[in-house]
Amino acid sequence: MSRINNPNGLTTRHTSRLRLLAASCAAVALAGGAQAALAEEAAEAAPAATGSDSDSGAIVVTALRREQSINEVPISVATYDKRLMDQQGIRSIDDLSRMTPALNFAPSSGVSANNGSNISIRGMASDVGSATTAIYIDDTPIQIRNVGYYGGNPYPKVFDLDRVEVLYGPQGTLFGASAEGGAVRFITPGPNYDKLSIYSRSQVSFTEEGAPSYEAGLAFGAPITDNLAFRVSGWYQYSGGYIDQVAQGTDTVIKKDVNSGNSTVIRASLGWKPTDTLTITPSFYYQHVEANARDDYWEGYGLAKDNDYHTGVYSLEPSNDTFYLPSLKVDWNIAPNIELISNTSYFARKQEQTLNYATYFSVLRTGNPFGVYSNKDLDNTNDYLTMKQKNFVQEARLQSYDNKLIDWTAGVYYAHTKQDFSNYTGSGRIPGTLINGYQQYDGRFSYVNLVHAKDEQIAGYGSVDVKPMENLTLTAAIRYSHVAFDFVNVGDGTTTGNVRTVTTANMKEGAWTPKFGISYKIAPNNMVYASATKGFRPGGAQARILSDLCTGDLATLGLTESPTAYTSDSLWSYEAGTKNSLFGGKVNFGASVYLMKWKNIQQSVRLPTCSFSFIYNLGNATGKGGELSLDVKPVEGLTLGGNVAYVDLTYDHDVFGGNGLMLKADGQHIGGPSWTGHLYGTYEREVGQGVDAYLRSDFTFASHTYQTSVSGAYGYDSGLTELDARNYLSARAGARFSGVDLSVFVENLLNSSDVLSRGHDSIGSSLYYNQSYRPRTVGMTLQYRY
Repeated sequence: MSRINNPNGLTTRHTSRLRLLAASCAAVALAGGAQAALAEEAAEAAPAATGSDSDSGAIVVTALRREQSINEVPISVATYDKRLMDQQGIRSIDDLSRMTPALNFAPSSGVSANNGSNISIRGMASDVGSATTAIYIDDTPIQIRNVGYYGGNPYPKVFDLDRVEVLYGPQGTLFGASAEGGAVRFITPGPNYDKLSIYSRSQVSFTEEGAPSYEAGLAFGAPITDNLAFRVSGWYQYSGGYIDQVAQGTDTVIKKDVNSGNSTVIRASLGWKPTDTLTITPSFYYQHVEANARDDYWEGYGLAKDNDYHTGVYSLEPSNDTFYLPSLKVDWNIAPNIELISNTSYFARKQEQTLNYATYFSVLRTGNPFGVYSNKDLDNTNDYLTMKQKNFVQEARLQSYDNKLIDWTAGVYYAHTKQDFSNYTGSGRIPGTLINGYQQYDGRFSYVNLVHAKDEQIAGYGSVDVKPMENLTLTAAIRYSHVAFDFVNVGDGTTTGNVRTVTTANMKEGAWTPKFGISYKIAPNNMVYASATKGFRPGGAQARILSDLCTGDLATLGLTESPTAYTSDSLWSYEAGTKNSLFGGKVNFGASVYLMKWKNIQQSVRLPTCSFSFIYNLGNATGKGGELSLDVKPVEGLTLGGNVAYVDLTYDHDVFGGNGLMLKADGQHIGGPSWTGHLYGTYEREVGQGVDAYLRSDFTFASHTYQTSVSGAYGYDSGLTELDARNYLSARAGARFSGVDLSVFVENLLNSSDVLSRGHDSIGSSLYYNQSYRPRTVGMTLQYRY
């Protein structure tokens, strides 16, 4: 289809600007390596890894909005610094979730599941309404509320990040209403006021049954004067495709490696210290991600067990996702042990995607993915989606810590968020022809949907840590959030009988989210803790389903129309844990157990015939589980470790809808796999003067994923069976010398083809769409640090 026919103006291409950026970064990276020998004495020592397998030093995190040793933070936290993410080959949220137990990132397959994804912590999965997991870049939340056709959250790519922190359990006191299940924080490095620093990374890799990939990036910073410093970075990645397109209805390849993509990240920050106690840091973050096609392959086509993936989609489904984030941070030490921090930010995002409805329309109209209906036109089966997101956030907090008796924090928070969504659906019929006697919208669309949503949140919070005796800390914290939500939905086209329908709704509510905790340090590096924390997710509004194809489904539920509103849900989490560093850091051990009570859960009700869905509050659930981590250094240079998580989150009772139909069953599971884990081993030793060689291997696993519905429940789909257990093995070997880190690696060493997601157009449809890991990939990475 020509570009002029696409309402989004959406194309995927490599521009000369991006190629120039990649080439420039690669040249600098290689030059840095060549000059490394001249800078051996000045080479920057690698920072201590801030994960469970750190090699030295205390792991520092800011999970409670201030710097602390991870062993002193009384919550369950997983954290990764730049060095550890480089060793593990982490480049995206997919990699991060694979390495992090109980952090589940679930892609979607098929157009009825759209092009979104669902991220959850401890099984709290819900891809409707407000998010259950907060996503932060520094102090700015960037997650979206699901309005219209869900497009998924934005996620920063992993380059020039200081660290990533995954916070388990409700974090609403410090991180707001969308941190009901936890938060993922991407933390960027600030300017260096002391010396010049350089970090570069370039990589090339080759994928079996796929195209090559490459990346290059450079970050550097330096002082300008004694009180002025900067840091800038740029990174480009091209990901070669590995799925072949076949002629629809056949298995004949017409185009190879169609699911290629590219990403660009640019970041800059400037630090100014007008006085010894005041630091002002403006910064800018830009990211652009393009994909030429989705990662779906068609089940039964190609040879998936050998990683030969085929898709028969009639036309490719490109997407692009761009955001920029300017922010201003002010840090003022107004008195000894008292700090005032202000963060002002504006996040703007535009996501465009195209979906092809060729098989979906045929299934709905004929029951066959390739069936024929009147005036069928495959060239008019695309759906064009655009989502715009704009967030303004202002937060200020006053905090005092490292006191003998009482530490405290008090803050205020304001957020104003707008989301605009448009959906132009091609009719699947010859443009200009009548559909049920109605003219097509603009001559070719059967449905047009426009949504405008506005969230405004005002909150105040406070936290007090009381130390009645040495090594004992009692915590009490509370946050009050007031949320106002306004919603306007417009529907038009032949689906609505060419009657332009407008739905407006608004909602206002407030919620208190308290936290109570106790921690005790048995020894300087051994702590036990317990807490009770409340999480909250605001209610909202949704569009009424207008398709005549859904009338029968709604009638089965005793409805003449779908609901246009849903209410808030909430969670109480009770957790106990321990963190320990023993034998001078040679053994690190952590464990946590928890009980969760999730009430009035926002979930989707899918209509089985037309594959539309609406949001409903579906009863209560109880979750039980825990996390365990162990890190051992038995001999010099060798580290062995692992972490594992278990979660069992199930409905408390049967949940019934209209006409007495069961929507959810007592004991039905929510979320992804019950067991997830990560095992690793590293060995490093000096092999020559100034040269350290190393080996590393990571193995991740997850148990089977439960069905989204059970037999006897409304909308039960026997074709969507449980997904089998999955595993993934990677290995890396390299050497470090004079600031250079040169390594070779293998991702997906065992060539796992485990299914990560599976879907189809409607109940009874025989065509399934799956996603799996990228096939075995071998490559080389060159890094330089100064």
